Amino acid sequence: MENLKTNITLDFLRISNLLSRYGAKMVADVGLNSIQQWVILRNIIEKGDISIGELKEETLVTKQNMTGMINRLLQANLVALFTDPEDKRRTRVKVTEEGQLVYEQLSSLRNEFNSKSYNIYNEQEVLLLSDLLSRLVEHLKEN
Repeated sequence: MENLKTNITLDFLRISNLLSRYGAKMVADVGLNSIQQWVILRNIIEKGDISIGELKEETLVTKQNMTGMINRLLQANLVALFTDPEDKRRTRVKVTEEGQLVYEQLSSLRNEFNSKSYNIYNEQEVLLLSDLLSRLVEHLKEN
């Protein structure tokens, strides 16, 4: 069983490398510099707007790295910062119209990629895979 678990971990690493390769091409095609910028845009769009601290927690990125990535997104006019109306010490971030357009372009590339990548599974298997991976991510975040 330990060999099987090791093989699964190594498969995750190989999958990560492959997804990074494909993801880097997709983000470059829409003018983003990194996959992390895509992850950040997606999180902000899903939340509507979000504090930088919450975004850091959601994306598992350090504060230093988050600051740099937000600054690059600001310079590209993909996000805007504003003071939290309920807590003036907190900075919130939202996606600009330009950021929304870039994300929509990326979404069509992503959908095409997903269609090709997950066609080996039926709908039930995709749901199961999603559940299993989500549980593993949450478990690893706790440790």
